[in-house]
Amino acid sequence: METIFKDLPGKKADLILLILASQGIFARAQPQIPSGGRGAQFDILVPGEQMTAAAKSVDRYFQENSFSGLSPEPQTHEISSFNTPGAYGIMAILLAIHLICQHLRIHQEVILKFGASSLYINQGETFRAITALFLHSDGQHLLGNLAGILIFAAPVISLTGYGTGPFLLLWAGASGNLINAHFHQTGLLSIGASTAVMGAAGVLAAFQMTLKGRPFQLKGLIPLFAGATLVGLFSQGENTDLSAHVFGFGAGVFWGCLFFPFFRVIRNLFYPGLLEPLALVFLFLILGAAIRTGL
Repeated sequence: METIFKDLPGKKADLILLILASQGIFARAQPQIPSGGRGAQFDILVPGEQMTAAAKSVDRYFQENSFSGLSPEPQTHEISSFNTPGAYGIMAILLAIHLICQHLRIHQEVILKFGASSLYINQGETFRAITALFLHSDGQHLLGNLAGILIFAAPVISLTGYGTGPFLLLWAGASGNLINAHFHQTGLLSIGASTAVMGAAGVLAAFQMTLKGRPFQLKGLIPLFAGATLVGLFSQGENTDLSAHVFGFGAGVFWGCLFFPFFRVIRNLFYPGLLEPLALVFLFLILGAAIRTGL
């Protein structure tokens, strides 16, 4: 018998034994004497002639079920809508913009200048796809989107970070508005954060789809169907731009499926704590550029 893995905690050793047993490979765990305050550690031993097959089986299992290989412990994801300062910050910005426009009596002028007009977007004023996300027709419209941010956007920010989360939501919302404008090719004027909110629902669906690394199996598509159902439920209303919601959700699914598989790799490219503020800086630079372009 030869050692193939060394110093594994008990749970991981049990998992390796299970993987090898499922492939018909004999293996046993050899306990080590704890030292330095460590818990129980185990070595995994297999017959010498089965070393290559055992290594390939374990490697294939972790390639199919994670992006991290053998060494990292399984991660847990804490998702909280009510303990996400980033979401409250977005809500405060939306509320402030609406109140300022109302107080200065420039509400209609701002909507006409910065709303997502399909006609003007197709003529090159793409900044409207971003600025329209921060405008609302009235208090009821605003409150509905604030609730949507708390329900959908806050969990996305909890999963990703206070910088990357809002950046991803802005990207999904703006993409949805751009596609919607291209789809209509008319003078349709659309405003509101709902496209980004539906994008957040799409991102959450993408997170669940990519969690096991098998997004295109039927079971993996269940979150997509559930998210699409939620889009339908939250898209009721006389003045609701249903197509913007659909395209926002689709954009969220698309960008989420690209984002989450590489999220850990992206994080490892930056020093700890640098990615989130950097993403936030880029976010405000994009917003500033969009506003300046429209002035």
